[in-house]
Amino acid sequence: MAVAPLMNEELLAQWILRRLGAPLLRVELTELHLKDAIEDSKRWFSAKKGVKRQMTMQLAPGKVEYLLPDDVDTVLDVAFPVAPMDISMVFSPFVLIDDKVPYDVFAAPGSMGVYSSFTQTLQYVETAKRILGAEPDWRQEGRRLFIFPVPKNDVGLWIDFKSNIITIDQLNERDHVLVKRYALAKAKLDLAEIRGKYDSVPGAQGNAILNTATLRDEGNKEIEALDEEIALSGFPMGFIVG
Repeated sequence: MAVAPLMNEELLAQWILRRLGAPLLRVELTELHLKDAIEDSKRWFSAKKGVKRQMTMQLAPGKVEYLLPDDVDTVLDVAFPVAPMDISMVFSPFVLIDDKVPYDVFAAPGSMGVYSSFTQTLQYVETAKRILGAEPDWRQEGRRLFIFPVPKNDVGLWIDFKSNIITIDQLNERDHVLVKRYALAKAKLDLAEIRGKYDSVPGAQGNAILNTATLRDEGNKEIEALDEEIALSGFPMGFIVG
């Protein structure tokens, strides 16, 4: 049995109307209301979690500032080309051939243990790299990415980033459900605002009491719950530089 494809925005709008009682009941939402609810849901998802994507960027010698593409919201990590050796090793207290750490290096008398000495050595090497400018770094400021130190060669970078552009029918199942539920909650709040203008509406059996308070309460509670749920479902961001 084939699995039904995920909803696009048009199908999601129809789903929202059905959840609110259409076509058996009148739902006082226009096409624009539904579009706004879906757009708010997409922006909420982009801000709270987003879609992780990758791209490559070519560095130019002497250039440290680069304009990011429009779909990049937040740069998560930048992978620089790794040189097998660098000048920082000259200033290291130990010479590690082929990047292999000999066990007896860290067995010196009076040391705090193998792992403590090893950690201190790694910290020493990393500090030396930064002082000597051998350790590349990056910083994001708005739509621009800054690379340090000044690139000397034409090399490529691998960049992990959070995208601000999503297509709801291309999300995974869990994220798709989050977007659907948030859009429905926003539609409930809009409908509550519209129905809140009247205490009741005339019907064939007399005036009908509107469910304004119920819609508003459900919408607010669902949004609060979704904020907590999406925080738990986000992928690890790591440390954001800048």
